Amino acid sequence: MKTLIFICILAVVAADLNAQIEKISKVLEPAVLECRYQCIQKLDTLGVTSVTDTMILRIGKNISQFYACSTFYLDSLVCSPQGSEILMKQMLAAMKDSKPLPAPKMTKEYHYKNYPTNSITTYIELKTPRMITEKYEKQQWQLLDSTRNISGYPCKLAVCQFRGRTYKAWYTMEIEIEEGPWKFHGLPGLIVEIADIWDHYHFTLIGMRRENIKPVCFYRTDRDDMENVSRIEYLKGSREQYKLIQKRKKRRGQTMAYDFLERDYH
Repeated sequence: MKTLIFICILAVVAADLNAQIEKISKVLEPAVLECRYQCIQKLDTLGVTSVTDTMILRIGKNISQFYACSTFYLDSLVCSPQGSEILMKQMLAAMKDSKPLPAPKMTKEYHYKNYPTNSITTYIELKTPRMITEKYEKQQWQLLDSTRNISGYPCKLAVCQFRGRTYKAWYTMEIEIEEGPWKFHGLPGLIVEIADIWDHYHFTLIGMRRENIKPVCFYRTDRDDMENVSRIEYLKGSREQYKLIQKRKKRRGQTMAYDFLERDYH
């Protein structure tokens, strides 16, 4: 009975989340396409441990946004009057069953390409939220002759080096949108699959829709304590936090040895 009541409460909260998040959102423009990507991140150099999350790429005529579903869900809960109660119950249940606490699976970042114009803006939901603005530039792609069919789409291969990693991308010209997951863009078609050559980060398109999609929005406009930082400054600070976490895990006999998507801060 308790389980049924909890499920009912979750259903009510889920219906309320969209209404709550809209209160702290700024609509940037209508969306023309929404893509769902599966992202797999390896958490150790041997590739034994990994984490998987679903990512949303929402594309407008001029602007796109990219974020993790787990991050958006938790942010929405925090913004909902009933959400804090649900989140607390989830945390207590996780501790009781010795399971991981509710948290973003992979990243807390929201990325906005070409917002403002000719810029990429990254918003990170932390205790003190961070905002990063960088120049909006295409990767230097090398188009190759290799072809492959992925999920029914005829794809072509392209490679690039970007901020410390070499990537192989498969794109389809059947969807003539120069977009892709994360900060990737600039190919003559939508990126269907992309991974670095070590396969530490692997994005695969798993779904699309063109109708009944939400507009491209900038979330968390309610925060007035936002701190503007440079990309390199943020990465270096995150690395120091990672080192502390790594030390604690080693003391418990656990391992966690990975680097960020962007490795040019070293």
